[in-house]
Amino acid sequence: MNQPLPVTVLAGLPGVGKTTLLDHLLADQAGTSIAVVRARIDDLSSEINSVAAEGRFNAIVVEASGTDDPQVIAESLVFDNDIAHLDTILTVVDAENFSRDYSSTDSLSERGLASDDHDDRTVVEALIAQIEFCDVIVINKTDLIDTDTLAKLRRVLHALNPRAELIDAHQGVVPASELLNTDRFDFDATSSAPGWLAMLNADPDSASELAADDLGVGGFVYRARRPFHPERLWALVHQEWPGVLRCKGFFWLATRSDIGGSLSQAGGALRHGPAGMWWAAQERSEWPTGDAELEAEIAADWYGDADDMTIGDRRQELAMIGASLDESHWRAAFDACLVTDDEWSQASEGLLPDPFPSWEMDEDEHGHDHHDHGDDCDCGAHGH
Repeated sequence: MNQPLPVTVLAGLPGVGKTTLLDHLLADQAGTSIAVVRARIDDLSSEINSVAAEGRFNAIVVEASGTDDPQVIAESLVFDNDIAHLDTILTVVDAENFSRDYSSTDSLSERGLASDDHDDRTVVEALIAQIEFCDVIVINKTDLIDTDTLAKLRRVLHALNPRAELIDAHQGVVPASELLNTDRFDFDATSSAPGWLAMLNADPDSASELAADDLGVGGFVYRARRPFHPERLWALVHQEWPGVLRCKGFFWLATRSDIGGSLSQAGGALRHGPAGMWWAAQERSEWPTGDAELEAEIAADWYGDADDMTIGDRRQELAMIGASLDESHWRAAFDACLVTDDEWSQASEGLLPDPFPSWEMDEDEHGHDHHDHGDDCDCGAHGH
């Protein structure tokens, strides 16, 4: 029986050199017959299955559109009869323009790149999604930057996705063996690859910080078991965040004891909204039973006695990655947003002002999964 064909997904913003890389692969196949598939996400699986069924190819490359989220592509792929399998998620970045795009506050629509009228993403949000969910990052156009800039870019990309293999390229020339049939993709591992997530998932009692390297790229996790004052946090997230490359995690507002907040900053853009209901906001009788892994996760996040619901799993937990970060400054800045005892009492009486937009969530939503900024999203998004 023939082995399932390996599928490589090729992602990257417009202009990074995806097509040039693909042309090189096709010109230098060295005995490997490659099929190229370009299709809408909702048609992708059927197109791949159809090509694989022809039996004429050794590998398939899916060339994604410039702003496609590779995780959405991976989640959409369903293969028939084991004739194909997702093998590698590959993202190409432009070495010369990475810093410009990453620090930009431009929306995709401002650059004429939005997928539809409802696509409110920024350029950097599309870029970070491609960087964080991949197995290989090809740094293209390295001939257009100097060696010091390239070294720092590699450190930044490694901090954002420590699992991804970094490959330098000039004019898209990369050996096919690095991109095809690598067997690198694993959904759980690839989706857990972002540096911020690895920091949050680390044992809080261990060295969960990302120690700054010799080029100053590093990070830390801010944790607290006291809620933020909404006005002070609102002011902080609307300030400039110099040197911060990525900040993501969950937060607790004193005025919103039932629902946790989600904060996601990348470069020049920051977005916040609801993450899910705290377990401590629910009666224990409403908790799911029979899921030992979930029960262990809740216990690990719990503060104090198991029957004490005053804090429970409510917490501040924010991972911050940057270049030459002043950790003491940022810890002090977040600490200053925490409520005093008197303010905490005022919050319980509904007396604290709260400038954050309202959060609407279904009653059965729990946990802190990625917040989907879709048509009904009312969370705040802004550039620094």
